[in-house]
Parts: sequence; C-alpha cells; structure tokens
Amino acid sequence: MIEARAVRYGSVGVERRFRRELEVLTGVLTWALLTAPIWGALLAPAQLIVFLLVFNAYWLYKSASMTLAALIGYRRLIDGQRRNWLGACRAQPGWQRIQHLVVIPTYREPPEVLEVMLDHLAGQDFPRENTWVVLAFEERDEGARERAARLVEQFEGRFARLWVTYHPDREGELRGKSSNLAYSVRWAKRELVDELHVDLQDVVVTVCDADSRLHTRYLSALTAQFLAHPLRRYRIWQPALMFYSNVWRIPALAQISAGLYSVWQLSRLAARYKLVTQSTYSLGLATADEVGYWDVDVIPEDSRMFFKVFFALSHEEEVRVEPIFLPVMADAAEGSDFWKTMANHYRQTRRWAWGASDIPYVVEGSLAATGVPLWPRLRRAGFYVEEHIVWPTHWFLLTLAAKLVPFLAPAFVYTPTMVWMTELSASLLMACLPCLATIAWIDHRLRPARPEPAAWWSGLVGVASWILTPVVGLVLTALPAVDAHTRLLLGRYMHYQVTEKLPADRRYGIPTWTDGASSPEAA
Repeated sequence: MIEARAVRYGSVGVERRFRRELEVLTGVLTWALLTAPIWGALLAPAQLIVFLLVFNAYWLYKSASMTLAALIGYRRLIDGQRRNWLGACRAQPGWQRIQHLVVIPTYREPPEVLEVMLDHLAGQDFPRENTWVVLAFEERDEGARERAARLVEQFEGRFARLWVTYHPDREGELRGKSSNLAYSVRWAKRELVDELHVDLQDVVVTVCDADSRLHTRYLSALTAQFLAHPLRRYRIWQPALMFYSNVWRIPALAQISAGLYSVWQLSRLAARYKLVTQSTYSLGLATADEVGYWDVDVIPEDSRMFFKVFFALSHEEEVRVEPIFLPVMADAAEGSDFWKTMANHYRQTRRWAWGASDIPYVVEGSLAATGVPLWPRLRRAGFYVEEHIVWPTHWFLLTLAAKLVPFLAPAFVYTPTMVWMTELSASLLMACLPCLATIAWIDHRLRPARPEPAAWWSGLVGVASWILTPVVGLVLTALPAVDAHTRLLLGRYMHYQVTEKLPADRRYGIPTWTDGASSPEAA
C-alpha cells in the first residue's frame, strides 16, 4: 500500500511549522492582492496601472477560454446523453465482472432527500445485481438508525445490496465527508472483496452527495470508459455537476450563482488538463486501496483525494481526471426564506473556497514527489494555487481598483500615457461582456423545464437578473472566499458544515436534451 507523504523536515513539529507558514503565506498573498489598489496607488501608481492592465488582459483570456470550453462541453453533454453507453459496455469483454460501489456520506439530511437520490440510482440502466450501495451515516447523528431502517425497507432488493455504516468519532479525525469515506469504503471493501471474494480490480467506487441525482446512464458510461482505458489505475472520473435540481425554487440571485457554478463546472470538463475532482466522482477501489483511502484530517476531501493519488502514482504514469459528459443534478444551497438561502449559499461557497487549505499540501507534495516528472508537478500545483488565489481577489481588482486609483493618485493617473492605459484596461473588461452573455445563454439552455407554466414576463426577469452579476460576484463568490482565506491566515480552522437541504421536489429531475420540447435543439 502506498501512502502519499509530504516533505519531512526532521520532526513533526518542524513539518507542522512549515505547513503553517505556507497557510499564512497563502492568506498574506490574498490580502496583498486585495489591498493592492490602495497601497499600490500610494507607493507605485505606475506599476499598479501596468499590473491592472495585465490582470484585465488575463481576465479576458480566462473569460474567453472558459466560454469556449463551456460551449464545447455543452455540445459534448448533448452527445453524451444520446449515446448508447450500455451497448458500449456490452461490446467490452468481461463487462459483467464490473461491480459498482456507490457510497453516499450523509449527516442529518432529511430522508426525502436520500429517497430521491436512491430513486435515481435505482433507475440506472446498468444491471442492479452489479450495483452495491453504502449509506454512510455518522454515529453521532441522532435519528440516523431510524432513517436508515426506513430507507433500507423502501429500497431493499433494488440493488445487489444496500448497506448502512455508522462512522464513529475518533481521536485525530476531523468530522466530515473525508473521514466518513475513509471508514465506510474500507468497511465495504472488507464485505465485498474479503468476504464475498469479488476481485478488487473489478470494483469501481463512486462517491455521491446525498442530493446527487446520477444520470440514468452514468454507471454504464463509467463502466465503458473504465474498461476501455488501459491506464484505469491512474484515472479518476468526473461527471458534469449541475446545481439545477431546485433552481426554480430559489431567488434570482441564487439562480445566477447556481448557473455560474454549473457552467464553470461544465467548462472544466472540456479543459481536462487542469481538471480536479469535485463532490461526485469515481475511481477504482484498487486505486483507493493502494494509496490508503481518504485522509481523515481534512475538509476538502475531493481535491485532496486527487492530489493524494497524483503524488503517489504519477511517478509511473501521470494521474488524470477523465470527464464523463453526463449531468449529475444537485441542489443549489437553499433555505426556508430569501435570507436563509443567501446565508446557505455563502456558507457553501466558503466551504468550497476552504480548498485553499490544501495549498500547503499541494506545495509540499510537489516538493516531495521527486519521482513525478517536474512539469506535471509544477503545472498541477500552479493551476491549483492560481484558482484559489484569483477566486477571492478578482472582483476587487476588476471593479474597485479602477475607482480607487484615480482618487488616490489623481495627478499621476491623468497623464497622457496613463489615460491611454486606463482606457485600454476598460476596453479589455468590456470585451468580456460577450463571454458573460454566452455563459448566460448556456445556463438558460441547461436549466430543466419549469414544472408549472410561468408568467410571460418571467423569462424577461430571468434575463434581466443577470445585470446583478456583479452583486452575486461580490456577495456569493468573492466574500465567502475572502472569509475562508482570512480564517486560514489567522489559524481559525473550519469544521465541516453540511449544507442545509430541504425535502426534494420530485418534479425536478434530470432534463433530457435529446428529444421533444425539452431538447435544447428544440428550444
């Protein structure tokens, strides 16, 4: 068994101190960029203007590349739903041997949420006798055993086996999804491989959130790709995660946020060279077993698992994430009223942004994994650091900077050269508007049809709501990330917070885009 290890500096204390220094450096870098329009205008206005010009050009490149990738992903998503994946499976010799272990970590979710998830899972076109499901509860979850009994009674016989685990609190573990997965997948491995003698190499693990709704053909597509790939030991699979299950129940601001994240997720699948796992993903049980399963002391379990496998195995063959162009519908963060919905969106984004806490792990791993070729290490670490540093800072650099610099350094800014550079910088931002319009169009096409007729003006309101994108960018994207990075800087570590989920509305399912009026081609 391989354990991905960080750099060792002679003692645990020195190692922890170095990691803490990297955490502080991450927070300092974030705040240095956040406040650059202030201290830069006072100390070095010329250099600041050049930096902002370069950053705006970088943002135009980011916007254009994301839009192009999203358009490619959208086309492939439609094609992926049209393909006969089960037929592709049957064309592979030995496909009947593949066993799917679907693990659903859950804590205090309403049983109605899990019922809808299990309904979609039971509706897979892949043979049910090859599908093994683990409901991974927490032992401290009051009422978990009663909810589990209800679900087992309702879904028993619809899978090869429906197991239930109860993860106990253990010293040295952080409460959350990662430690739960470490416990439940090990438990399932003993049952499936050690007791029932299923070949470890034939088991594929899929990690699902409680509100994930897998496309009907997901397991077939996963099987076909798993069998067809000769390097499956070094691959992890990621579907298109979309936050549309409850999109018509949430306020317009939350709809924009859900749409932006959904289109961004789709664009990441097309830009596979920097794809990292998130939320719902699949990998071989043999791979998970080889690297020692999930870490028990982290919050962002998805990205951590990718880098753990990457650092452990990439010395033989580079570990990559393979896209599956099928949608997995999930709930956008929601509350019982407008303000609770906004608060839950904020908390969910802050938890995602807490992935910055893995920057020290990624940097350490890049230094330690000397058996991995240098360029893949630098590329992967660079993309990860870039994403998490730009996340909390971009809004302030794109908006406030242009207003603060003339106020703090007026004499310098109004020189002919600086006026020209400032106008060019503004033009670069204006050039991003077609990209935003395209993203809004893709979001419109991806959303499921309304379950009930809407007023004629609702579409106009939906389009007009995109004018509020700057507000969404600040309140539901940048500020939660600033919050997470500041906590990291100050050593105020986050605990895992389960996003509140309301009982699911069964009318909101996975849209079918291949026929009829619900097809984007017919829209």
